[in-house]
Amino acid sequence: MQVAKAILRDAFGLELTMVDARGPLDHQRGGVMTGSNELCRAVLFSREGFDRCDAFYRGIGADTEGVTRPCHLGLLAVAEPVIANGEPLGLLVASGFVDPRSRVAPPPEAATLARAVADLDPHHPDPGGLVRSLPVIAGDRTSVVRKILRVAAAEIVAREEQVRDALESGDELPGLWGMVGASPAMRELFELLSRVVQSDATVLIAGESGTGKELVARALHERGPRAGRPFIAANCGAMAEDVLESTLFGHVRGAFSGAIRASGGLFGAADGGSLFLDEVGEMSPAMQVKLLRVLQDGHYLPVGGTEAREANVRVIAASHRDLSQMVAAGTFRQDLFYRLHVLTLKLPALRDRPGDLELLLARFTRDIDGVPPRIGKAAWRCLERYRWPGNVRELRAEVERWAVAASGEPEVGPEHLSAAVREAGGYAGESGGEAAAAAAAGQGSLAAAVEALERAIIVRGLERTDGNRTQLAKDLGISRTTLNDRLKKFGLS
Repeated sequence: MQVAKAILRDAFGLELTMVDARGPLDHQRGGVMTGSNELCRAVLFSREGFDRCDAFYRGIGADTEGVTRPCHLGLLAVAEPVIANGEPLGLLVASGFVDPRSRVAPPPEAATLARAVADLDPHHPDPGGLVRSLPVIAGDRTSVVRKILRVAAAEIVAREEQVRDALESGDELPGLWGMVGASPAMRELFELLSRVVQSDATVLIAGESGTGKELVARALHERGPRAGRPFIAANCGAMAEDVLESTLFGHVRGAFSGAIRASGGLFGAADGGSLFLDEVGEMSPAMQVKLLRVLQDGHYLPVGGTEAREANVRVIAASHRDLSQMVAAGTFRQDLFYRLHVLTLKLPALRDRPGDLELLLARFTRDIDGVPPRIGKAAWRCLERYRWPGNVRELRAEVERWAVAASGEPEVGPEHLSAAVREAGGYAGESGGEAAAAAAAGQGSLAAAVEALERAIIVRGLERTDGNRTQLAKDLGISRTTLNDRLKKFGLS
């Protein structure tokens, strides 16, 4: 699939898009599809142009056979169906080109097309230039485009069959050190992990919430030079500054009210081993200074103490924020960033791991008792179209829901999915998961509906704020602690 996309883009100037009767998958996920050329991109970012383009693709998606037809601007689109086990999954489409010899429709006049573009995007400085830059693909080259689409469609079908086999068998899943994944992004991560695992250097793990940062940190420790020694994790964003300072660096007796005995802190407890500091970007400037000192000379001062203690600890830090941007904004110390930035691992979001959703589902359905052995086609469609803002953690919580909602069923259906996932596939109504959860709590469907609405609001808020919990809590009018409780409850933390 990725190879086909690269060939179409580099050799023909076209983008590959997956569509069905609901339109392009990008649009269904709340985004905007990538236009094949500057003209298409200009049109897509106008409201009217987006609506017309979306309607055109819905028309193509309703046809389960390969077609070549003109879009609302008169540009050609080639479509190839994707059919697995007799079930149409959608169509692969390459569009936005002209063919002077086309028998389907004559190419639009340049002046007419330029006027149409100007109507849709009146602020564009050169509609005529957009028209002149359109890809021209004629005769045999159009046939080559269709062959490339067929190869990509066959690859998707083969992957579907492979995934079904993996779900229904006990075969070992691809991955590294218990981490599952076969997407290009995960293969790249696994290769880097294999190279750096024997290093004792400080590591910074970047990635959205729920991508598995602690799992990676633990794997580095257990297979690195400090294996067999303590591994301790702390979430810097879950504690107030004074609590975090005492937790990390300890305190002397009488340092504050309630300090009836001295504490060595987590740096003391992790001596000789590794300390995982999650959400290090949430540290206050004062705490950043204290952490910097430990990283610089291996010494720290307990709260209320006057004598420095020595720490032989490997620090593995993580953040869902972009620390380099925080440095530029002046909210994170540059010198601390460089101390943490010795080795950096970037964990991809689940939506950026094509093919891994199915492998993770295979893992979770094996690990969690009571989950039906099969996932129905309609449920699959919902799962594939959902954007998973909570990433792998949210996916596991979704599967755990099925152990209750679909217990005893032969397969998982849309009615067993959570509201947000079900809606991504175009299904409405109360899900079996929400009904079962409400019934178990004796609350009835009203409580389930309120819970589903609350979760949907938080999911959309996470997407809108790019995972900024402080901003989201402010927008929702609740405390950061309350938001963290809700995120944990809904499997989004």
